[in-house]
Parts: sequence; C-alpha cells; structure tokens
Amino acid sequence: MLKEFLKLREYIVIPWKHFIFGMVFMVLSALLNGISISSVVPLTDKIIAGKTISIPENFPAIVKNSIEPLVASLNSMPAGILLKYLIIFIISAIFLKGLFSYLHHFCFNFFGNRILTDMRNKLYVKVTGMSMDFFALEKSGDITSRIIYDVNLLMKAFVSNFPGIIFQGTLALVYLAMIFFIDWKLSLLSLLIFPPLLLPIYKTGRKLRKLGKKKQEAYGKIGNLIHEGIYGQQIIKSFNQEGRITEKFRRENENIFRTVMSATKRILLISPFTEVMSVLGASGILYYGARKVLAGSMTSGFLFLFFIALFSIISPLKGMGNDYANLKHESSALPRLFSLLDRESRIKDAGRKIFPGLSENIEFRNIGFSYSGKDVLKNISFSVGRGEKLGIVGATGAGKTTLVGLLLRFYEPERGDLLINGMNIKDFTLLSLREHIGFVTQEPILFNDTIRNNISLSDNSDEEKLKEAAGNACIKDFIESLPDGYDTMVGERGTTLSGGQKQLLTIARVLYKNPEILILDEATASLDSSSEKLLQQAMEKITEGRTVFIIAHRLSTLRNADRIIVLKDGTIEESGTHKELFDKKGTYYHLWELQYHGVNS
Repeated sequence: MLKEFLKLREYIVIPWKHFIFGMVFMVLSALLNGISISSVVPLTDKIIAGKTISIPENFPAIVKNSIEPLVASLNSMPAGILLKYLIIFIISAIFLKGLFSYLHHFCFNFFGNRILTDMRNKLYVKVTGMSMDFFALEKSGDITSRIIYDVNLLMKAFVSNFPGIIFQGTLALVYLAMIFFIDWKLSLLSLLIFPPLLLPIYKTGRKLRKLGKKKQEAYGKIGNLIHEGIYGQQIIKSFNQEGRITEKFRRENENIFRTVMSATKRILLISPFTEVMSVLGASGILYYGARKVLAGSMTSGFLFLFFIALFSIISPLKGMGNDYANLKHESSALPRLFSLLDRESRIKDAGRKIFPGLSENIEFRNIGFSYSGKDVLKNISFSVGRGEKLGIVGATGAGKTTLVGLLLRFYEPERGDLLINGMNIKDFTLLSLREHIGFVTQEPILFNDTIRNNISLSDNSDEEKLKEAAGNACIKDFIESLPDGYDTMVGERGTTLSGGQKQLLTIARVLYKNPEILILDEATASLDSSSEKLLQQAMEKITEGRTVFIIAHRLSTLRNADRIIVLKDGTIEESGTHKELFDKKGTYYHLWELQYHGVNS
C-alpha cells in the first residue's frame, strides 16, 4: 500500500516541505499531550495527598537522574504556590498543543489538497491527450468517475487518515514511553492486551480494499448511466424507456448502497472491538498496580499517571485502526488512477518540425487502417494539390471520416505513409499541423458557453473577424437578433439552438480560424434547404484558395468539386469529376440516381 502511494512521485511533484513541517508540528503536539498529563503526579501526591513526590524505583537511571532536580524543586514548594504554577503550566501546554495541532493540520491539508489538485490536472491532461480510439473504447461516465470520485476518495487518505496514523502512532509511542519509564514490568504485562487487536484490524483492512474497488467500479457504471440518461432524453422519452432506464439506475444505486454498508459495518466494528479488548486487559493491570501502591513501591500519583497514559494509548490505537481500515479502503482508488495515467496514446507527438503550411500537395500513399481487427481502409493512394477541392463519397462505414481523421492525426496509419509537401506527417508537431486545418464535424459540437466563445474558442475574440465569420456562415443576422447577441449562452450541447443553427455556428468557428486546409464532414447535414443554399453561395468564396476535403451525403454539394473519390469497403472504387463519374454510369451515378430520382438499381 505504501509503495502505491509513493508511486505518485512518478506523476506529480510531492510537496515534501509541507509534509516535513507537518511531521515536526505533529510530534511537538504529541509530546505536549504527554507532558501536559504528567501534571497529575504533583497534583495527586503533593497537593491532594500532601505527600512527597517519589520517583518509582523502576525508573531508568538516566531519566531518574535528569528529573530528580525538578522533583526536588516541586517538593520544596508550598502546595498553594505549586498549584498556581501547575495551572500556568497546564494552560501554556494546552495553548502550545493547540497551536502545533493547528499548524500540523494546516500543513497536511496543504500537502493532501496540493497532491489531489495536481492529480486531477494530470488526469485531465492525460485524457485530453489520448488518441480517438481511447474515447471509442472507454465509457465517459467511468472516466469522469476516476477524475472526480476516485481522486476525491484519496482526499481523506492524504488529509486525514495517513496523517492520522502518524499522529496517533506518535501519541501512542509517547504514552508507551511514559508507562515504560514508570514501570517497565507492568508495561510489558500491559502490552499483552494489544496483539489480539491487530489481526482483525489487518483482515478488515484487506476486505475493505476489495470493497473500495468494487464501489469505485459501481460509481463508474452509475456515472455512465447518468450521462446516458441526460444525453439520450429524446430517445428515452420517445420510446417510453423511462421505466427501464430508472430501474437500471436503481439496481446500480442499490449495489452501491450494499457495498457502502458492507464497508461501513466493518469499519464501525473496529472501534468497539478495540475498546472492549483494551478494557478487559486493563482491568487486570489495575489490580496489579494497586497492589504495588499498597506495598509502597509506587506512589498513587505515578499510578494514576501510568493508567492515564495507558488508557490514553487506547484512543490512538482505535484511531490508528480506523484510519488504517479507511486507508486500505481509499487506497483501492490508486490502481484505477495509475491504470489511466499509464495508458499510452497511440498518437505520438514526436515531430520536431513546425508545419509551415501547404505549399505542394497532400499524398495518401498505400494507406491501410483497421479498427477492432476489421480493415477500414485498404491500400488507399491519391494526391490532393494545393487549392484543390476533393469530394469524398461512400456508404456508411466506407471509411470516409477515418480517412480525413488521419490527416488530423486522430488516428495513425497502420500501413503506408501520409505525406505533406513530400514530408511524412509525423515529422511535424501536432500543434503546428492542426493549426493549419479546420474541421467541421457531422454532429455539431458546442460548449456550454457564449456564441462568441464558441466561434472564437478564445476569451479574447477579434470582433471584426467574429462578425465576418458569422456573416460568411450565414448566421450573422440570427445572432444579432438575439437579446444578448454574441454573448448569448447556447446551453449544454447548444440545446437552445436548432440543429441547423448549431451547424452554422461550427462552420463560423472554422471560418474564424481561417485555416488553409478545410475538412467538411457532412457539414450541411443539419441544414434546411434555405440555409444550405445560402451556405453553398458562401462556400464558393470561403473555399477559394483553400485545400478542401468535402465528405458529403448530399451529392449536389460536390458538383463544383475539382475531383471526387468514391469509397467502397475501404478502397477507392472510382475517382474523377462530377461529370466524369456521372457519364461513367458506375457507383457514383447509381448513388445520384437513387438519391435524386429514387431509382433503385
């Protein structure tokens, strides 16, 4: 378990300074706990009983010699004066203990929260840096659960349980040292009560770790159900699936309840078990110690101090047991976090050259790509010159989106090479490459932010550029008709807008970026006929001088493309202009006839 916690050093900078200061203040606070209760000896022997303070005969010689001057001084004081000094001493000790307690808690809170904050940042950076295949395979609810719940689970470990074990252990050692100084034989007898406490605590801790892992997996499932329940509300309602989806959620929620209660039951049993065992053992020790006082070999003050220190050990031991059990439970989050942090993206940003822009052509040379063992692209070869407009046509699953995704390096070709200006695309840094490419997805992706920020993707937008992009995307008039104009919030996933308006905003976003390479993946799919006509008029101006890849379901949008390639089963079946392909009477022609004349051939 400790090895797993130390593994965090591989991912984040551990604030050891605050940990060390926290340890120092913690030790001082624990020492003052022991020192403050030692006042019971002069209070009982000198002030209450009116007797001379006598050091027990079993005291170690080195300790006995060091405190004899203090004991002699206390014995020489009148009871009234000694009482005043004891009150001042107790108040001072409690004040300093409180100060050091505050400082050590502050240091450990800083230590823990800094680790957790950096851990969340590291996880989020890791997730956003993963290649697209990662998001295709992982559930969004599970990813969210790891970043939020699993990291939060560690909060108590770093801020409370881990420091608690150290503090309670230090307290126990201080009290243990005190009872050994008073009477080492009696102390050895006392320690017989503690070993039986450790085995059940250890076994409980192992079980709690398994339950913790089970609970985190359950939270991942329920997080995914919540995400799907919100995202898929239209389908859920239209297909009357509320009952089924809520029942599924209820089952997973009940699973979490049972797991939590199972863990809670075990944690709650530790404290009373420890207490009962401790008291049973202490009863025998009380009998033995009282006989020593009656025999005169120990004063009542030191016997009281012995029992105060002995019973004070019980509380730290109970605390250590609970903290250890909780720590085992919480440490189960670490393997899940490490498994995410250790994942490697299939896309390596190893390029060192800055992409200067497209000066020659883009060449797909014998490209092959497979997904889940199935070939998506097979031996694809073609070239696109600077300023050329390429149309890409094919049935669903033909590999159209995957093909343009390779250009953005969402995926890596498994075979062949993708060249720009005669250089392998991998030689360029991802940042510089993507800076020159604009991408409009088939499904409009908007963020829960203002229209302004959704277009510019920046907190400092250029007003003139913003309006020009909106105008060219045929949405300027709509935006300016809104009460808040460009500062209108679009809602989560753009829920306040129509499908066509959302798509036009994403087109405006690309135009604001003003890239020299443009990818339109079914960009007009969500537009009505009127909006599409306006967009087609603007596209003639927008695409001028740019290299454009146009994936289109509506074949009419490709009539002015310089060239069209037809994909079928991952291969290029046809290539040519609209007229050439139409005259050829092949696949493209049949797709056109089916789409616009309803001919099924």
